[in-house]
Amino acid sequence: MSDVSPILSLPLILPAQAQKHVTHNEALRLLDILVQPVVTSRGQNTPPATPATGERYIVGTSPIGLWAGHANDIAIWEVPGGWAFLDAAPGWAAHVLAEDAEVQFIDGVWASAADRALRVAQLGVSADADATNRLTVSSPASLFNHIGTGGHQMKLNKAASGDTASLLFQTGFSGRAEMGTAGNDDFSVKVSANGSLFRDGLRIAGATGAVEAPNGLLLPNGTAAAPGVSFASDTDTGVFRPAADQVALATGGVARLTAGNTAVTVATPLLAQDGAAAAPGVSFASDTDTGVFRPAADQVALATGGVARLTAG
Repeated sequence: MSDVSPILSLPLILPAQAQKHVTHNEALRLLDILVQPVVTSRGQNTPPATPATGERYIVGTSPIGLWAGHANDIAIWEVPGGWAFLDAAPGWAAHVLAEDAEVQFIDGVWASAADRALRVAQLGVSADADATNRLTVSSPASLFNHIGTGGHQMKLNKAASGDTASLLFQTGFSGRAEMGTAGNDDFSVKVSANGSLFRDGLRIAGATGAVEAPNGLLLPNGTAAAPGVSFASDTDTGVFRPAADQVALATGGVARLTAGNTAVTVATPLLAQDGAAAAPGVSFASDTDTGVFRPAADQVALATGGVARLTAG
């Protein structure tokens, strides 16, 4: 028969043993240390200068002084007697007051849940997770903060091009907008009025980067000073809509050309290339060698079939 218990190594009273109270009291002392163990701190390598009676610590991995040789042990200050030590067994747990955290001794290391990689089948934060939504968060807001260097990335990975990696925005748990790569590697932004039929508002081709608006692109009317379509480095130059059924070009905040149903109005001189008889400066889409050209200074000529027919000077 062993002299100690198999789990906590509590001393056992043997048959016909003298001074049984000594053995009994030692077992109670060990239970007093181990039952609902609460330690002041963990990871400390130097004993405290003035510990209180009964104070317990989880010794660090490189202890010195009176703690030397007792790495990862539970140390208790007893009066009289000084420091006593207990070797931790795999699976032992303790509450650390300094951290307000539970720690366990696993694989030779005392670690809290925050120290270990956490893997769970489902996780719900103020909500119930399920087999599809294995992570469910019900909260006024969620924060993903940058730490370290290199920025912060949120990654949505899909196994194959034909799968979907997207962000879905819902109203009453019915889809209303979606952005991502859905069914291919093109990036698209889609909207829906009913949660079932989605229309592409914007599509960026993954192979070329070309941008498409499959269902049309509606632009503000704008003005000559602030065209509906302008340029980042020249905001008063571009295209705008001055009135119904009209489109105009503006440069420097002034309308230069306006096209309507019945006429095209040019507000500034229209300059054509000089051209030649074979390629007039002003010609026709279906007859490019017939038109008007400038053969020399202060001259204008008419050409047909690539030959000058009339020249005025």
